[in-house]
Amino acid sequence: MTNIDGEISRLSNKDVKIRRKAVRLLFEEDNPRALLGFVKMLDDTDFWFRNKSLDAHRKWASTADDLLPLLENHKRLAAELLQRVDAPDIALTLLEEEDHITRSFAAKSLANSEELHSKFTKDEHHSVRIVAAEFSSDKNLISSLIEDKHSAVRRAAISNAAKHKLKLDSDVLDSGLSSSDPALRSLIATLAVNSGGEILEKACRDINPKVRKAIADTLRSEVTEVDERISLIASISPEIILRWLRSRYDPGSSSLRWSLIENTSLNSRIRSKLIEQMEGRSDIDKQRLAIISEDESVLVKIAAENLSASLGELEGEK
Repeated sequence: MTNIDGEISRLSNKDVKIRRKAVRLLFEEDNPRALLGFVKMLDDTDFWFRNKSLDAHRKWASTADDLLPLLENHKRLAAELLQRVDAPDIALTLLEEEDHITRSFAAKSLANSEELHSKFTKDEHHSVRIVAAEFSSDKNLISSLIEDKHSAVRRAAISNAAKHKLKLDSDVLDSGLSSSDPALRSLIATLAVNSGGEILEKACRDINPKVRKAIADTLRSEVTEVDERISLIASISPEIILRWLRSRYDPGSSSLRWSLIENTSLNSRIRSKLIEQMEGRSDIDKQRLAIISEDESVLVKIAAENLSASLGELEGEK
């Protein structure tokens, strides 16, 4: 069995070979008590020893006492280790450092301290502000971060708001929908579905595929029946409702589907797709289908004829 104290003392030996052997043995032994011997090695002139000392701290540091020796010359490492060591007092101290990486690590370790989120938002570096954007549940704070100068902070704030379904003011959402960043607008669009009204209308008029997909995905997961929002989108962007109507055959959905199919001003492709959605079903209004089978659009006419043939086969099987 390795003599831990003996090997720790050999870390200071002038013979490099002896020092290297001691490092290897201590790592093999994997005893956290060995960490004490690696503190001074952080300032070694040899890169290999400095690197092994970093490895030792990342491997064995587990308490605030393990971080204290680092606060004089190795604050960034101490801050990094806060991700695995619970030391809020040290984190608060490091939050005042000039180095933004150190502050960022410290902020992340204090992410659940809501009373500090406001302080994070005032930091000059986005890596600290983004912590507040990701973890705050304060509507006003999140609203301010949605208009942050850094896109990563804006996206984090909007993603947080969408995840927790925060009710943001319409002017905040409107500002987000005016962004030149499609990814950011698509996140805002998910919030617009819950808001409805003019904000949802503006989102639906966005022609970017990411934004439209975000609206469609949110509708599928959060809206279960035809309501004012569905009616609004159907009148503005029926292609989005096309996705929502898929696999929906309740009375309200069926009524909406037929109203769109019979709207000759709509794109023929959308109307034909809506007809195809009824394939395999027997509860179809034959009278309305017969009228659509005479439609001027070839696409719509073919889709209606195919559906009629499918319906006939189903009735024949019975």
